[in-house]
This record gives sequence, structure tokens and C-alpha cells, in this order.
Amino acid sequence: MADEEAVINEGSASPQPDVPVATQFNPASAKVTLAIIALNVLVYLVMVIKGVSWIEPTADSVLAWGADYGPRTLDGQWWRMFVSLFLHFGIIHLAFNMWVLANIGPFMESLSGRISYMILYIVSGLGGGAASLAWHPTTVSAGASGAIFGLYGALLAFLLRHRKTIAPEALKSLRKGALVFVGYNLLFGLARPEVDMAAHLGGLCSGFLLGLFLVRPASEEASSGNGRNAAAIVLGMAMVILTVRGLPKPDDILGEFKTFADTEDKSISQFNASMEKWKSHQLSDQQFADIIEQQILPKWQAERKAVANLKHLPANQAKLTASLVKYMDAREEGWELLAGGVRAEDQAKIKQSFDKSKEADQLAGLVGGK
Repeated sequence: MADEEAVINEGSASPQPDVPVATQFNPASAKVTLAIIALNVLVYLVMVIKGVSWIEPTADSVLAWGADYGPRTLDGQWWRMFVSLFLHFGIIHLAFNMWVLANIGPFMESLSGRISYMILYIVSGLGGGAASLAWHPTTVSAGASGAIFGLYGALLAFLLRHRKTIAPEALKSLRKGALVFVGYNLLFGLARPEVDMAAHLGGLCSGFLLGLFLVRPASEEASSGNGRNAAAIVLGMAMVILTVRGLPKPDDILGEFKTFADTEDKSISQFNASMEKWKSHQLSDQQFADIIEQQILPKWQAERKAVANLKHLPANQAKLTASLVKYMDAREEGWELLAGGVRAEDQAKIKQSFDKSKEADQLAGLVGGK
């Protein structure tokens, strides 16, 4: 596709090679594409300088820079749908997206014009973000993939409507390139659960819709371009408003899991330290039982309730939450049995508490995927 030249001349019985369209990355003729690539690279470099991992950043680190995340985006931080288009999860993610953009971007920029191209890119990205929030709202999402898929969607729409305006050999190459890219990425996404397929499909569909009216042959009058651009902008705004106001706000599972991890670490550390003191007779039976019942269990029970009350979660995360609650119940029951057994000097209860603690350890391994 990169070596072909599309020829556009609507209104003629046969295509005439008088309106070449760039299909290679040429900064002189693809200023918007160059600016988008530069902005993505600049944002990435600033993130790395500020301490974000250059190859495999965590979801939390990218979230802090404006990644799309349902509990925050749908809670009024709508700007994340836009900012996330310029964030990436490491150098490989960035490099692949920019390489693809450098291949398709100049052609689409020449085909649609700079203003329409910029609108197409952003609105397609917003469409990908909207689909991502609707499909898996509690996943941290970022990247230019949705917008780039939108460019291919717009190209497919253009080829569908105006294929007679392009030289046959160029048309064949363009169609093949677009179908190979879209097909490969869709199949690759189906095989890799971490790939945001919803954003890809949302961007592709949004770009296709925009391509039906926004991308026109150069022979058409430019006077109607402003109206088409305005319609595309309205569509983009509508996507943001309908997404933020129409989708249910999920509970913040990432934030709650962080709170749980902190609670678990402190509770188990306090329990183990108290257990050592009790075994070495630095704590009496009653003092040890008091620590469990008055200091450890109340915080544990409060966090267990918070985890159990998480709502509007996808099925896989709801299942994970249920497993976590089961683990917390076992840990709580073990501590309660131990406190009661120690206080009453009941060896049977103490043994039961140790058995329940082993069960809790096994459940913790299952929750952690061990």
C-alpha cells in the first residue's frame, strides 16, 4: 500500500492520474500526522522522565496521567476519553501504534484534508473509548489504537462509496492493506485477552461512519466541508456526553483492591507479631485475644464488607471479588476461632483455627492465580 498512488477524478468515465494522494510518510505533506506522532512521543518521554516504566508501566501509573477508567471517567472526568488517546503502555505499544499511523496517516490526511483528518482521528478515538467503557468499564485503557482503527474504517467507507475514482491497481492495494491490517488485529486481539478489542471495534465503526460523509474525493467542492466537519464534531461531543451520562458508574475495584491489599498486609503483620509475643509469653491469653477481637477483626470485617458491596462489575471481576470475599471469610473465621479458643483455653477450637488458616492460605493462592 505504501508504494501505491491513489488517483482521484470523480466525474470522469475513467480515472485520470491528475490528483495524486500521498501514501508514504512525508512530513512536508502530512503535518497533522507528524504533529500527532510527535505529541504521542513527547507525552511518553515526559511520563518516563517522571518515573513511569519505559517498557511495562503499571495500570496505576498510566491512570495517574489520564488513562480511561470507568469509575473515574463516568464520575465526571470525561476528559480522560480524550487524554487517553495520547498515552501508551510502554515503548512497544507506542512504537507499533506510531508505525501504523505513519503508514496510514499521510494517505488519509491527503485524502480528507488536514482539518477533517484531525476531526476523524479524534472522534474515532472517542468512539473507541466509548465502546471500551461500555464493554469493560473497570479496565484501565489508553493508546492510539482506536483512533488508528478509525482511519482504516474511514478508508474502507471511502473505498466503498468512491472506488470508481481510484485507479484499479491503487484500489486493489489499498483494499488489501486495509483488510489485512483490520483482519490481523482483530484475530490477534481475540487471541490476546489484554488487547482492548472493544476500543478497536468502536474506533473502526466510528471511522467507517465518519468516512461515509466526511472523507470526499478532492474533486468535490470544499464549500460543504465545513458542514461535514461540524457534523462530525457534534457526533464526537454526543459520544462523550451519552457515554458519561448514559452508562452506569461502576465501583472503583482497583482502588478497593489497593485498600484491601493494605488492610491485609497490616492485619497479617499485626497478627503474626502478636502471635510471636503470645508464644513467647510476652502477651497473656486475654491480651492476645483482645488484640485479635478489638484491633484486627474490626478493620478486616469493614474491608470485607466494602469488597462484598462492589457493584456494576464485569462477570470476570465479579467472580474475582466473590473469591476474595470467600478468602476473607475463611481468614476471619480462623482468627475468631483462635481468639475464642485462646480465651477459653479450648484446644479443639485452637486446632480448628489453624485448619481454617490453612484453608485461607489455599484460597489466597487461588485468588492470586498461583
